[in-house]
Amino acid sequence: MTAATVLAALVALLLLPLAVTALRQRTLVTMAMRNIRRRRGEAALVVAGALLGTAIITSAFVLGDVVEGSFSDAARTQYGPVDIVVTTAGGADITDVGKAVEAAGIDGIDGLLTTTTSTGTLEAPQHDAAVPQVTVMELDVAAARGFGAHPAITGLDTSEPLAADGIIVNRRTAEQLGVQAGDSLRLHAYDATVDLRISQVAAEVGLAGYAGAIVAPDTLGNLAEASAIVAAPPSTQMLISLDGAVFDTRDLSDGVGTDLREAVAGMAGVQIDAPKATMLDYAESQGAGLTQIFTMIGSFSVMAGILLLINLFVMLAEERKTELGMLRAVGFTRRRLTRAFAIEASLYAVVAAAAGAAAGIGIGWLVAVMAGPIFGTAGQGGAPPLVIEPVSLAIGAGTGLLISLLTIWATSLRIARLNIIRAIRDLPEPKITKVRKRTLVLGAVGILAGAAVGFAGYLGDNAIALSLGVPVAAFSASPLLRRLLPERPARLVIAGTVLGWGLAVYPLFPDVMAAGDMMVFVVQGVVLTAGAVSLASSIDRVWAFTIDRLARGGRGLAPRLGIAYPLARRFRTSMLLGMFSLVIFTVTIMTVMSASIAGNTDATVERVAAGFDVVLDTNPANPVTVAALAERPDVAAVAGLIHGVATFDAAHLDVGRSWPVTSFDADLLEQGAPGLFRHDPVHASDEAAYRAVLDDPSLAIVPEDFLVAGLDDAVPAIGDTFSFVDPATGRSSELTIAGVGEADWLGNGALVNGEVTEALFGDQQVSDRFYIAAADGADAAALAAAVNADLLAHGADARTFTTMGTAGTGEMLGFIALLRGFLGLGLLVGIAGLGVVMVRAVRERRHEIGMLRAMGFRTGIVRAAMLSESGLIAVQGTVIGAVLGLLTTRQLLSGSDSFGDVPPPFVVPWVGLLVILGLPLVASLAATAWPASRAAAIKPAVALRAAD
Repeated sequence: MTAATVLAALVALLLLPLAVTALRQRTLVTMAMRNIRRRRGEAALVVAGALLGTAIITSAFVLGDVVEGSFSDAARTQYGPVDIVVTTAGGADITDVGKAVEAAGIDGIDGLLTTTTSTGTLEAPQHDAAVPQVTVMELDVAAARGFGAHPAITGLDTSEPLAADGIIVNRRTAEQLGVQAGDSLRLHAYDATVDLRISQVAAEVGLAGYAGAIVAPDTLGNLAEASAIVAAPPSTQMLISLDGAVFDTRDLSDGVGTDLREAVAGMAGVQIDAPKATMLDYAESQGAGLTQIFTMIGSFSVMAGILLLINLFVMLAEERKTELGMLRAVGFTRRRLTRAFAIEASLYAVVAAAAGAAAGIGIGWLVAVMAGPIFGTAGQGGAPPLVIEPVSLAIGAGTGLLISLLTIWATSLRIARLNIIRAIRDLPEPKITKVRKRTLVLGAVGILAGAAVGFAGYLGDNAIALSLGVPVAAFSASPLLRRLLPERPARLVIAGTVLGWGLAVYPLFPDVMAAGDMMVFVVQGVVLTAGAVSLASSIDRVWAFTIDRLARGGRGLAPRLGIAYPLARRFRTSMLLGMFSLVIFTVTIMTVMSASIAGNTDATVERVAAGFDVVLDTNPANPVTVAALAERPDVAAVAGLIHGVATFDAAHLDVGRSWPVTSFDADLLEQGAPGLFRHDPVHASDEAAYRAVLDDPSLAIVPEDFLVAGLDDAVPAIGDTFSFVDPATGRSSELTIAGVGEADWLGNGALVNGEVTEALFGDQQVSDRFYIAAADGADAAALAAAVNADLLAHGADARTFTTMGTAGTGEMLGFIALLRGFLGLGLLVGIAGLGVVMVRAVRERRHEIGMLRAMGFRTGIVRAAMLSESGLIAVQGTVIGAVLGLLTTRQLLSGSDSFGDVPPPFVVPWVGLLVILGLPLVASLAATAWPASRAAAIKPAVALRAAD
């Protein structure tokens, strides 16, 4: 059963009794509509507050859909009709492969197209521009137009056959070179140069996206045959299109791939890949992963929205208290009374759910637009496609509606217990001095349940259960403690226990807590906030004492009035404090974590570079040798690496996944070994782990994000195994992880022994990546620029480690900033919620304010009192969230395995943090300014006389 179905069933279960009651008792609907018409402003505020939580939930799902759609769109732009690619190596003949495929009569194949591809360097001398490495493909344009379901998906539907000196470039390549149709280009490959003329600039779609440039048949082959250098020869491929349009072939791909392997089973050196299926699977996992991340991070904002909902409907019930008491007095049963309130509240909830889902679409798409450059989904410069899955809207709206309805029913049950006389007279409920036996029994059960959950979490290494055990037991002990201690000390003991456990659980059980996922972070935030808010609401005497001290100088009248109402409404104040604290807690963690990671960039680059200064990528079809680079006077040392892409399989993957792979030799370790997060204990050091890989082709060193494309993917650990398929033999070979390194901003992927890349790439194996150490006195940036200029024909793309590390860290920091912006919606919930609550508080206290005005209180004092009330809540919430966020971040940085043996320093960006925390305070006061002015403008005679 899907989540949408479950949500729909739960919502229907909660709405059905109300719908039946509304049909049978039309009077209740009439009453609800009358209340809404009489209080249109207040009704709009309730709806506005309620829709924010729904909008946040929906936006997380819409964001996932948009990102998945953006990645999936690459199947159209980079592959089009290309579903399966058959590559030959080691002397295998592509013609024989084609005959075997045709003889097999495999169902689902729509067409075959033979091509030759290589990597070249394109230069536009007249524009002083070059693209160092671009995929160049030679094919028969006329045959290519008929490849696939429709000529349009090839990108060549308007292309004419190429002349011998003609070339088609796609739009991205043309923009990089600054050229247009009719311009001349130089193609550098295989130690030769050929001048070509652009016949067309094609859209980056299908075959025109599969390669950056298309040339006439035999262009690459002639260059390679005339070359005397040892280089990766042109790759002969057979492209296969399956039945259906671009996105309709995923289900056929696996079966056809199996049939193809059977058809060519007797041929050595034939590799079969399904790149489009891999890309679509990756898109799905990326979309799902981002949905989970933003849903979890957004859960703090959602919880703030839930607390706002609870506050709103509790206030709505209290505002109706006298009216509901009168209805009970004239004969309404408790059931009918609760249904009357629930019908009105459910109308607000339904409208808010629909409006929140619509707002979530805009928010999700806006976040996706900002995330495009970070995740590479905006490669063509345009905005991502707006992809809206109906199920996402259903889940977002259904979740918001479900939360609202649960709150409404809980509030309705509370209303059912009101005392008629006290309700009519608007008297407060008396304090409960005697605890019922039923409450004591439930409390004892809760203590046992909390203890059991915590113990089970410890034994089972479940961080969430371990975090929740003590808080559940502590709050359940409240009825028992109230029999042993006065109420205030009992509350302090419970709050202190919960807060202390939230801070101590990580240091006490680091192994269990560090092994948890992101949900542990959410739970820990809730536990800490609940404990701190409970503690803050239990020390009201501190605030009263402070105000009394101020009042001695005649300056504390307005603050004293301001704190009186929050202290008298402890439950409502706690909900508002929780709203602010939860979001400020997370924003603080994100801000400090970002500063700490940024402050550690130089140290990270130094560990990864291991004494080298520049990374040089070259064209494997026109390679550079280590010896040639080492002869340069500005170079001190060079290490050559063989870099490519392979298909790997692992226990946590359903299908194989394409990932970079790089082999190295002992030259890489001459300057010192690149640092690792951790290595197998059998190796004495990081360098020993690298040397073990050099000696043993069954070992590998992988980055921490290896084969990870979503939250459900397992993070690599020492001793884990994965495998690759030898394309020449079809045999699967297993590799064991000997070390785990930094996040892979270099794109090396798995670092392996040279025997592995030899098995993977065969005659395509060429050293095309180099680590270069600058000579004494040489500047790294100047060295990179000089290498790029001198080795242009070799496709040189040299960048300093510092530049690449800064860019890699920048992507991570950009993602954190995006999450922080998403959390800003939670602050909006808190700020808007405070304004909404203050507006309703003014209405609720109109008689009280009128009495104060009648007694001679000036408008300025009333306004200052209201501002003091909101300021007290905002300041407390901000301080609680900021302090807890700082403490938690320090624990995360020092105790998490995610940062290895050398965690980043704990850096507090005080200026930026003060700005981030100060803005909500100012905005909260601004949101309260209008209701405060409205309260101050109340005329005493009108307020004391008005009944509504």
